[in-house]
Amino acid sequence: MTKLNSTTDVDGFAALLGTSYQNIRYYYYSKPMALYYNSFEISKKNGGVRVIMAPSEQLKTLQDRLKVLLDELYTPKSSATAFVKGRSIVDNAKQHTRKKYVFNIDLSDFFTSITFPRVRGLLMAKPYSLQSGVATVVAHLCTVNGVLPQGSPCSPVISNMICSTMDRQLKGLAIRNRARYSRYADDITFSFYDDIKYISGELVACLKGDDLPNHYFSRCGKVLNSIIETCGFKVNSSKVRLQSRYERQVVTGLVVNKKANVERAYIRQTSAMIHSIEKNGLAFARQRFSEKNPPDPRSGTKLVLDAHLHGRLLFIKQVVSIESEVYRRLAMRFNFLDLNYKLPLGVSKNHRGIEFRKSTPWYDKRCWIVDTEFDLVFGQGSAFFVNDEFLVTCSHVSEFDGHFVDVAEVYRAGSRGNKYSAKVVYRDVVRDIAILIIDADRPLAFETFDVATKMADVGDVLSVVGFPKDKLGAQHAGRQSVEVRNKFASSGVKYFEVDKELYAGNSGGPVLDADNNVVGVVAKGNDGDYCDHSRFICISELASVLQGYEKQKHVAPVVALQLEKA
Repeated sequence: MTKLNSTTDVDGFAALLGTSYQNIRYYYYSKPMALYYNSFEISKKNGGVRVIMAPSEQLKTLQDRLKVLLDELYTPKSSATAFVKGRSIVDNAKQHTRKKYVFNIDLSDFFTSITFPRVRGLLMAKPYSLQSGVATVVAHLCTVNGVLPQGSPCSPVISNMICSTMDRQLKGLAIRNRARYSRYADDITFSFYDDIKYISGELVACLKGDDLPNHYFSRCGKVLNSIIETCGFKVNSSKVRLQSRYERQVVTGLVVNKKANVERAYIRQTSAMIHSIEKNGLAFARQRFSEKNPPDPRSGTKLVLDAHLHGRLLFIKQVVSIESEVYRRLAMRFNFLDLNYKLPLGVSKNHRGIEFRKSTPWYDKRCWIVDTEFDLVFGQGSAFFVNDEFLVTCSHVSEFDGHFVDVAEVYRAGSRGNKYSAKVVYRDVVRDIAILIIDADRPLAFETFDVATKMADVGDVLSVVGFPKDKLGAQHAGRQSVEVRNKFASSGVKYFEVDKELYAGNSGGPVLDADNNVVGVVAKGNDGDYCDHSRFICISELASVLQGYEKQKHVAPVVALQLEKA
């Protein structure tokens, strides 16, 4: 696509938008531009409403293409952090951390202060120097009722272009007065290394009592206010505040006293939402949330608990990073909930697995006990679902002195009275993995584990889950933290040795990484002879078994696969 420049005429401009000049003229000459917009209101946090004007589908298509052309024209100032690719409120807030004072200003009626003549004049002036006809067409396409609407794809980039001169002048003012300046849309922030008595009156005018300045009653300095008004904007006097380092300093909603961080109240509210689902169930939590957050009567917008909570957690991740333990604890609890949404997790720094021990029900739903019997000899092991079709366990769980049993009883510890009959439909003796399918009259759906995309390695701290030495009264799956101390191959099968003893009954249980994804299957519990039995089968071996099952499942009900030794 050719770029928009000073040589582009109206026909060339229309061609860049993929249409003709006659079609563009149709929008603003056939009927008022307001008829191409859907207007609605949304409530502001601090009261009042914000009017949103969403363009019609056809007009929005033109504006989306125009936005691309304008983005190519505009070079963002370093101090402008809103509506710029790669910049966010976090980048805006980080510039003002660890300062003695932070000064916040809000501009009144930001978008509606940008009028048709201002947009047209901006584009005709340097450095853009567009032809008057092209500048007029752009101004027509981007404004409604003579002002810039909030809701158009073009409004953000045009507002930054309009503010470019103001950004340059305010940054210069900040540099002259040992301050830091940034702007996020209509939020302007200055921060200072100096004590209040050294802050220039050009920037901040403080009320003085007993000849001492008081930061609680501050307003814009004359020079600062003059620059803003000369650039066509007006300060909202009710939102001017100077914050000292001895109180909470907030920039675009983030606390910046030490680092850019989410307010504690926001974290507590998010945790309370998760707790409501954990304690009362999803249906009850959704109902309570809907009661407290009814649809907006003006716009009809309705908040949904699942998506709202997911969005809050993603916002926390954006601010504090994926490696933050605060985010990780909340994300782990969220991922334990039976929701369609899942959150990414960083590498766990908690080698003791404290967060796991708080989530027993999540494991209990996904781990199963397998009981087998042959000639009045009983066997027991663990199993788990990796999809809603079959259970995975160890082959030797249903083996008695070389005799394989193909029927077992399976159940969960918390509901031992609810037992199912299961059939072994695939068996890999060398890899010591078997696949069972529950025998039922109708399809059943059970909770599953996800399979890890990365194999374990020596030094990794993992969780072993299952039922070692299962006792009739146990109501929960057993879990212990282990560290991988060695990896080796035996008969061509990859194993990992761990530093803890794994006891009989744990065979077939899942081995989980820090994100609760399966990285292996417990091979054998300790029978008292030697700790060499404390090992698990690599996840790649399970993948091979699943591939074999897919190939053979329509051929025979039970397949014993013997592989040649490496």
